[in-house]
Amino acid sequence: MISIIIPFKDNHKLLKQCIFGILEKTIYQDYEIILVDNQSREARTKKLLEELEEDDKIRILNYDKPFNFSAINNFAVKHAKGDFILFLNNDTEAISPNWLDEMLRCFEDEKAGVVGARLLYSDGTIQHCGVMLEEKRLAIHAFRMWKEADVRVGARQEWKAVTGACMMTRKALFLRLGGFDEENLPIAYNDVDYCLRVGELGIKTICVSSIKLYHYESVSRKSDVLARFFNRKRYLKFIKEQEYMRKRWSREISQDEFYDKTFI
Repeated sequence: MISIIIPFKDNHKLLKQCIFGILEKTIYQDYEIILVDNQSREARTKKLLEELEEDDKIRILNYDKPFNFSAINNFAVKHAKGDFILFLNNDTEAISPNWLDEMLRCFEDEKAGVVGARLLYSDGTIQHCGVMLEEKRLAIHAFRMWKEADVRVGARQEWKAVTGACMMTRKALFLRLGGFDEENLPIAYNDVDYCLRVGELGIKTICVSSIKLYHYESVSRKSDVLARFFNRKRYLKFIKEQEYMRKRWSREISQDEFYDKTFI
């Protein structure tokens, strides 16, 4: 069984698109959807949740605390029934009907610990196809803004990390590693940090090019990088998290064997 965890705050249209994309397009059926409501206030959201509660595949949890991506997801995992956890952003939309089948099939390889997907912008260009590490920008999405036809990469490509916008892992492994880092990485880089901790165990993180979803990036939540223009407090937190990552993972950042400037 797969537990699909989707945190959200309002943006009911986006949430509805994400959920119905799963319910209507997905072939694999042994899954549950756990929606984590992080202080939604809009009446339209409340109405949508009332409708969704009638579906046996959907459970709704309330997380009535300030935004902390790591804590929200760790909280949800404690309620998950599945053997596998899929962390999914509410600003994504499934494309491939067999996306869950393919993600799950990757774990037939016992050395696979984290599986990510190819994420596309609405115009069809690539938003994510794996994460590379380098000192200046820390975490870079490989092939970002490239056309799919121009990308030459293995069907199951190993990387140091993949984005938590669509990331599957074994529940037992996630619990073994203590989940996402709530204290040092409440907002950003928690997904990268988790993948690197998985890597320390000699377990692989891979991205599968045939698994595709649209990712309407930062529609539901503005970019942390751009926060310097509208929320200085939030931006300073982001910088603090960058500093933590550079200190904690200095060797991995400077020696990413998958880093290639031609992918940028």
